[in-house]
Amino acid sequence: MKRLLAPLVLLTLPLLTACENNAAAYEVDGRNHSISLVREQAYPFAPEVAQTLVASRFPACQRRFKILPGSKKGPKMELWQLQDQLFVASQGKTWYAISTEKCLIQRMEPTADTPPGSRLGRFELKDGALAFVAEAQAQ
Repeated sequence: MKRLLAPLVLLTLPLLTACENNAAAYEVDGRNHSISLVREQAYPFAPEVAQTLVASRFPACQRRFKILPGSKKGPKMELWQLQDQLFVASQGKTWYAISTEKCLIQRMEPTADTPPGSRLGRFELKDGALAFVAEAQAQ
């Protein structure tokens, strides 16, 4: 039985390595105040990757919000700051308002071609790992 099981386990390894389980964060004021993007793909043959935004400002706030799935090629998500503790994450024509003061994340309708405020950077895949690239580095 063990002789049969070992080859089967080895055959399933490539399937498991094709899955994605990544997270990256933009640190607002250090590790205790951040906005994170989490991407999880349960099966390698799944056409999309589940995504979650996380707003955290410890100890008062930590909330996860499931957002629209992303592609396997990467999130293509930009982060903008409107004012202190108020942000917008944009993924194409889909925008999410993020308040770390009130610990809220909600989908919003775009009001222009780009969100208002200053662009902080973007979440992207770099060498297969999710990373936040700050605006100065993104250009």
